[in-house]
Amino acid sequence: MKKIWMFFVFALSLSVFAVGCSDSSKETGSESVGASEKKEAKESIWPKTYVDALGKEVVMKEEPKRVVSVMHLLYPDVLLSLDIVPVGITNADKQFNKWEAYRPYVNKHTFVDVGEPRNPNIEKIIELEPDVILAAAGIHDQLYDQLSAIAPVVYFNQRAMSFDRELGIKEISKFFGKEAKGEEVLKGVADKIADGRKTLEKFASKGETVVFTSINPKGGFMLYGENIAPTNPKNGLGLKVPNGYPKDVAKDLSMEGMSELNPDHLFIFLDKSGQTVGEDTLKAYEANAVWKEINAVKKGNIYIVDRSLFAQDAPIATNYGIDQVVTILKDK
Repeated sequence: MKKIWMFFVFALSLSVFAVGCSDSSKETGSESVGASEKKEAKESIWPKTYVDALGKEVVMKEEPKRVVSVMHLLYPDVLLSLDIVPVGITNADKQFNKWEAYRPYVNKHTFVDVGEPRNPNIEKIIELEPDVILAAAGIHDQLYDQLSAIAPVVYFNQRAMSFDRELGIKEISKFFGKEAKGEEVLKGVADKIADGRKTLEKFASKGETVVFTSINPKGGFMLYGENIAPTNPKNGLGLKVPNGYPKDVAKDLSMEGMSELNPDHLFIFLDKSGQTVGEDTLKAYEANAVWKEINAVKKGNIYIVDRSLFAQDAPIATNYGIDQVVTILKDK
């Protein structure tokens, strides 16, 4: 009888233990699922509302995958830096696909040309079936009805962005919910510039002046303002420019005007798009007496570089340009 009673107690203990384990297992599983759901809810930012440059609330139900930009071609640069690959951009065939800074991306992806920034090809945009269209306030306002009939449209203040390299990255990353990535991109550019300045300390100490220009199709030159990355004194390499150099805007300059600036180093932008005059025109300058007297010419400090180098508000092109300038000047 005693053995039977002991067996009964033992069996009951096993039963209670099993129930306890079962309840514990269920509780642990419930906590795991709950934590997972909380984590997923925290990570998901969609649907998302963004107030754009026109003051319109743009509501995206889910993360846009097919992005079309009708903004200036430098803003697809921002998209790519944020790991967003647009399916359509303006001037893709004329410029973007031919610029050296974007060659690694062009070799890997297809960017469809959707016309000119001021005259986008609506039919081509429709064919691409975008999830969202990026537009420029003050330029595409009158196209809102046409574009919004295709997909949600978000307007950015492109003019303000063109004077503030960080603004474009911050606003575009905010719309796409990639603020952390945007900060990473900004830090990467800042570090690249800081490293470049350090590398060029010896060159800068010499006080020699540099000019960045393209050749004007009508003759003479077109200067790019001091605020491009190589010459920006605060947020760039801070290379010295001659007195009278423009700050923010491009400026047409005659041969005599270039002679008055008389730079020690002259960077000339060329590209394969036909937007700038080719090397044949530059070669013709060799017979010009005024050209021959410019310091950079006499010293052999003429550098032909790709036009994508001058982009101050595009992180990929800026990094490319810094690398090119540092490589050219570090041993001068």
